Amino acid sequence: MKDPGLQYMANLFMDRVEVLKAYERSEDFYHLEKDLLEAVAEGDRARAKDRLNRIIMMVKDIAGDRWVKDVANYYIIFAALTARFLMVPKFPPEWAVATNITAMRIVDRKAGNMDITETTNDLIEFFIHVLEGRDKPELPHPIVNDIIQFIDASIEDPITVDQLAKRAGISTSHLSRIFREHAGLTLIDYINMRKIEESQFFLRNTDMKISEVSERFSFCNQSYFTRTFKKYTNVTPKQFRERNDIDYFTSVVPGSAEETGT
Repeated sequence: MKDPGLQYMANLFMDRVEVLKAYERSEDFYHLEKDLLEAVAEGDRARAKDRLNRIIMMVKDIAGDRWVKDVANYYIIFAALTARFLMVPKFPPEWAVATNITAMRIVDRKAGNMDITETTNDLIEFFIHVLEGRDKPELPHPIVNDIIQFIDASIEDPITVDQLAKRAGISTSHLSRIFREHAGLTLIDYINMRKIEESQFFLRNTDMKISEVSERFSFCNQSYFTRTFKKYTNVTPKQFRERNDIDYFTSVVPGSAEETGT
């Protein structure tokens, strides 16, 4: 005697097969998914968002009344595909698992009020940011490369130019000069921009208070965090959290920052 649960799943599978047969664009699904993963791997945000949105609209059309649940499930499938095929070959397994779980939490937070464009945007920005952020810099100066890698790996810690100069074994003025020469911005601009970029994820996708986010990234107080955030994004942390039209991980260089630590 067949397990009734298995029989139900078999019937559900056959129903879905019939729906897909009747859906005139179903043959495009595989090609869109393949192109989506390629776009994420290449860091092509516009193409990746377009492909994921097109896939999600197909899922929504097929799902009917239960589209919110099915769309949320596909976002999680996309996260799993990205983690397995794009992250596992490059990073330690724990990075792929942690990224996948974070993406699931992003989807879970948005499932109650599903906005397809917003969720697609956030997931694509998140994955491309993680993939790009873990790439080793390819600047021609070995000291600058090492400093960038150290900053990225220690982004939640207090970081000063004096500390970095001691690591490099050179004077602060020499380090500041070669960093700006090869990276195109000051050390303080780079440190602050990276901290602000990373803080955006916690502002948009967690319930952490702004003061808690400020403390996590080792700013001396919330007021200074807010001033720094606005300096590099033109909006406050509160505005960024409340306005979904502001893209993730964007910042601007406001001229030249003074050579002081956070």
